[in-house]
Amino acid sequence: MSANPPSPNPRRVAAGRLNQLKRRELTPEGRERLRQSALAHRPWLSATGPRTIAGKARAAANGRLRQVRELSERQLQGMLAGLGRLAGDMAALRRSLQQGEAILP
Repeated sequence: MSANPPSPNPRRVAAGRLNQLKRRELTPEGRERLRQSALAHRPWLSATGPRTIAGKARAAANGRLRQVRELSERQLQGMLAGLGRLAGDMAALRRSLQQGEAILP
């Protein structure tokens, strides 16, 4: 990966500006038209998301595609929590050994 991103295509930048000018706030009539279209087509009935285990795993990994670090914050917190539990278990074992308690299998 290069340090500097490539410069944007001037034609795409101009097209983006034109599209931005076309997108304004919705008028009440436009909002009602969208509402009627949604009620007529009912898109929420066919929007199901992934159904298989593999599809759900792939969807869960979508957020990790552009993360900066190798591990996410949530993954790091999970690892640290596991290390904290391990340290607590080791301390409890040390205390029990110092008190002369027998270790049961």
